[in-house]
Amino acid sequence: MGLKVNGESVDPDLLEEAFLRIKAEAEAATESSCCERDEEFQQRAEDEVIEGVLLAQEAERRVPEPPAAEVREALEASLREWRSHGASWEMLEAQRDQLREETVARLRMETFAETVWRDLPEPDEAALRTWFSQNEHRFRKRARAKVRHLVRFPDERAEADYRLMRELRERALDGEDFAGLADEYTSREDKKTDLGWIEHERLLNGFESMLFSLREGEVSPVFFYEQCLHLAKVEKLEPEHVPAFEEIEAEIREAFVAEQRREALHRLAVQLRESSEIVMS
Repeated sequence: MGLKVNGESVDPDLLEEAFLRIKAEAEAATESSCCERDEEFQQRAEDEVIEGVLLAQEAERRVPEPPAAEVREALEASLREWRSHGASWEMLEAQRDQLREETVARLRMETFAETVWRDLPEPDEAALRTWFSQNEHRFRKRARAKVRHLVRFPDERAEADYRLMRELRERALDGEDFAGLADEYTSREDKKTDLGWIEHERLLNGFESMLFSLREGEVSPVFFYEQCLHLAKVEKLEPEHVPAFEEIEAEIREAFVAEQRREALHRLAVQLRESSEIVMS
C-alpha cells in the first residue's frame, strides 16, 4: 500500500511505526490484545502521518532554510546523540546527507510551529482551574506501596520451602519483625528485601494484585508468582488520588499549553488537507 501527499511519496515505515505505537499504547492501557481494533489503529496512523507530512510541507513553503552554521550545530548535536546510542561513525557518515535533510526539516518545523503558536492566549488561573476540573484523570496518581519482600526459589525442596514460608508468615502475624525474618530467610543472593515504593501500574499482574489487596501493615498469604514463593508486607500505603490544584499548578499549566499547541497544529492540518491531494494506492 502506497501513500502520496501532494505528490510526495510517504515512507511505508512511517505508517507502520505509527500503527504499532498507537496499538501498543492502547494495549498497555487495557492490558489486553486489541487485534480487533487494527482497522481503527491503521486509520489513526494514516491520519497522523498525513497531518505530519502536510505540516512539514507547509513549513518548507513558509520557512527558508536555516543558516548553515545553525544547521551544522544542530546536525553535530544529532550525530553525538546517535553516537551515545551506539551508532558507529561509519554508519553516520554514510547517512550524513539524509541526516542533514532531516535536521533542516526539523529546524524549519520548529520555527514554523512557533509562528502557529505565537497568538495563542496565555492561560490565567481561572482557565487552568476550569481545564483541570475537566481533565483530573490525567493527573491521577496511582496507588503505591512501600514493600518488604521475602522470596524462596523452590526446586526439589518445594514442599519444605512452602511449609517454611507458612511458618514465617505465622511468626510475623504473631508479632515477630517481618523485616528481620525476610533478611534472614530470603533466597535472593543480594539479600535485598526492601523493594521501596511500588506503583500499581499493572492491574492484572499477579504480584501487584496481591500487594494492593493488602492493608497498610499487613503481611500477605504465601503466594506463587513467576516460579517463586513470596511473602510481602505493605509497610506504607498511599491510595490513588488526584493532587490539589495548588500542588501541581506548574504541571497543569505545562499540559494545558501543550494541548493548546497540539490543537492549533491539528486545526491547521485539517485546513491544509481540504486543499491537498491525498492518494492511497
